[in-house]
Amino acid sequence: MRPQERMTPSFATAVLAAAFAAAAFASDGIESINKFHRIDARVAVGGQPTPEQVAMLSDAGFLGIISLREDSEENDGLHARAARNSGMQFYRVPVSPRSPSDAAVEKFLVVTDDATIYPVYIYCASGNRAAALWMIRRVLRDGWTLEKAEAEAVAAGLTRDEMRNFARGYIERHPRTPGGTH
Repeated sequence: MRPQERMTPSFATAVLAAAFAAAAFASDGIESINKFHRIDARVAVGGQPTPEQVAMLSDAGFLGIISLREDSEENDGLHARAARNSGMQFYRVPVSPRSPSDAAVEKFLVVTDDATIYPVYIYCASGNRAAALWMIRRVLRDGWTLEKAEAEAVAAGLTRDEMRNFARGYIERHPRTPGGTH
């Protein structure tokens, strides 16, 4: 090596640090998504992914994404485009974190009845709404007990009493239809 081609110690350290950071991020993959929680092989919930993380979801085998965020929270155009560019289906089912509606849940249930979206990633800002709506689906479509579905939802990120109470109330007001397609 000629003297001018040698790496300085600080340059070598910077190169190694950058390589380490890239490897650490790559090894995290979809788990790097804020509040990411895999419920099972078919469903994961959590916070909003970046457009780059949407591509990672596709690489990990996810076929669909459901955004529960309202227009006032975030413009999800980049996420929808990233999903389509990755060959994934993208659905918007806006759910208010302060006053969720039965109509939003009904739309969510229709979307999640579609077998072609699985495996699916369901997101909101923190995963709270995603966990609550999945809890409703577990009881009304999958025939789970409220207790079992609620325990799964808490493990997946259901933390707000308002969403928990809404989910419980929705379940009480609506009949169960076990065996929904998925």
